[in-house]
Amino acid sequence: MKRYLRILALVSVLAVVAAACGGDDGGETGATGATGETGAELQPGGTLEIAQVSDVDVAFDPQKSYYSVTWSYYRCCLLRTLLSYNGKPTDEGGTELRPDIAVALPEASSDALTWTFTLKSGIRYSPPFEDVEVTAGDIIRALEREADPNANVGGYSFYYSNIVGFDEFGAGEADSIEGLEAPDDATLLVTLERPAGDTPFLFSLPASAPIPPDDPSERLGAAEGHTKDYGRFLVSTGPYMFAGSENLDFSLPPKDQTPLSGAVVGRSYQLVRNPSWDPATDELRPAYADAINISIGGDENDLYNKVVAGEIDLVADGLVPPQILRQFSTDPTLQPYLHVYPADGIRYLEFNLATPPFDDVHVRKAVNFAIDKNGMRQLRGGEQAGALAGHIFPDALLDNLLADYDPYATPNGAGDVEAAQAEMAQSAYDSDGDGVCDDPVCDGVLAITDEADPYPDQAALIQDNLEPLGITLDVKSFDRTTMYNTCTDPETHMGICLAPGWLKDYLDAVTFGPPLFGSAAIYPSCCNRSLVGASPELLEKYDYDVTQVPNIDEEMDACSALPGGDERIQCWADIDRLLMEEIVPYVSYLFDNNIDITSQRIVNYSFDQDSTLAAWDQIAIAPEAQ
Repeated sequence: MKRYLRILALVSVLAVVAAACGGDDGGETGATGATGETGAELQPGGTLEIAQVSDVDVAFDPQKSYYSVTWSYYRCCLLRTLLSYNGKPTDEGGTELRPDIAVALPEASSDALTWTFTLKSGIRYSPPFEDVEVTAGDIIRALEREADPNANVGGYSFYYSNIVGFDEFGAGEADSIEGLEAPDDATLLVTLERPAGDTPFLFSLPASAPIPPDDPSERLGAAEGHTKDYGRFLVSTGPYMFAGSENLDFSLPPKDQTPLSGAVVGRSYQLVRNPSWDPATDELRPAYADAINISIGGDENDLYNKVVAGEIDLVADGLVPPQILRQFSTDPTLQPYLHVYPADGIRYLEFNLATPPFDDVHVRKAVNFAIDKNGMRQLRGGEQAGALAGHIFPDALLDNLLADYDPYATPNGAGDVEAAQAEMAQSAYDSDGDGVCDDPVCDGVLAITDEADPYPDQAALIQDNLEPLGITLDVKSFDRTTMYNTCTDPETHMGICLAPGWLKDYLDAVTFGPPLFGSAAIYPSCCNRSLVGASPELLEKYDYDVTQVPNIDEEMDACSALPGGDERIQCWADIDRLLMEEIVPYVSYLFDNNIDITSQRIVNYSFDQDSTLAAWDQIAIAPEAQ
């Protein structure tokens, strides 16, 4: 599965790479006297003014929300979880899972089936629950809500299915989740069906953030009766809360409760300091700003012009217009306000391994050599858009083990016709071995793409790249949702999907492997469109002539079971190599960058490698601008 991956379309931008500065690298949290990347003193205070082009999804419901921007609000500001991150980029420890509500990382039993978390004392909820301390039972309450199919629509409950009894509780077959126990307020025991080394990461996700108790008769506490709208009544544990939180009245029947005044869906959000938050319990969030105002909507060009003018400080979900990116890339006085970081997302072409001619691995390798990856990147904005991809899993998930690995490297990333034709000559579809397909299956291969820019231009480039191989495409363009649905459905017999992208859910390669290449992720599930792992029965059901495709479920299961650490990372790196060299389901062409510009009021910016967006809690405003 994935969080929403933004479409980066910065056409005709100068290919100038500006070095991005990270956040402050130490000092007492929020202390006067620390300095940011501009060399200015960091002082708490002021109000951050942020714009969003689009609203958040499902109105801030943590059991439903599956969107990077919403998750960014949660980590920085609203919700603490047992484990979390420091809101910094990879080279400043941003990928390191750290204690948050928990006192330390969990302890695993010798069989890796039981994990024990110990909670800190003194962490309390925002008003009106300012006197209520977070307990282990509040985590269980949140996960019971995540298991509830009425409350988790659009969410990611599948990540927790390995907890004993989780799915049974969600199906109404059990009165509790057997694998979640709270022997006392400070202890949470998690028991699994099978070993899974990514278990700690699941307790950094917003769905596991505690929900406070309310009336003893209400199992879901403050969320009781708010199956569809809990986000409008959200109770915070972070340094900020929505304005008006103190006026929430959970003693009333849910239908009579007045929602948060500081959360107006589709219009604006206002975050103010949570008076219950104790910085002594929180080593991860400096929370420099006193308040954060977020406006929703507007023209992207206008919004970024307001950033330049200092009227707003940041566009949370925007794509920097080409002329402004050019201006900030080339003006040394503006470069401190341009921030470019790897976003742990990938752009790729996806083959259907059961559709000729892409059922032949040599054809798939030939296309990998043929594609002009740098040309594809230029159509997305040039070098600022990201790094050319030589494999599938982003480097941050593999501790850079494959940073220099690319089995299909070509000069300047521009493609290599000779190498491509040498692979095609080894395929079953080139009878005379001249490097050009001479079988009719190579004519008019169904290709599905996005109708939005820059995908039509990319599709034209891909067709030009494939012409020397004797492959022609029948390109069909759709809106993005329809594109994904069409590529995912095996009944369409698409040959190649030209416009997919994928972003990690958390900082472990398991969020790339099984969702993209596991047999359980094939239609009607999501998002294995290549049909890696498809059974003979499934192939027959959808009238494919191919009767067998590669399957790596066993290899991925072995990686998933390993504990965190070097062995696990190496295992996933080996899976990446296996995919690239033997299975070849993709042409990976770009590891996305996130690009932000900030106003000149900002003296400290940090990129959050977890959400792959700006870390608002780390942003400091110049004292004279507060």
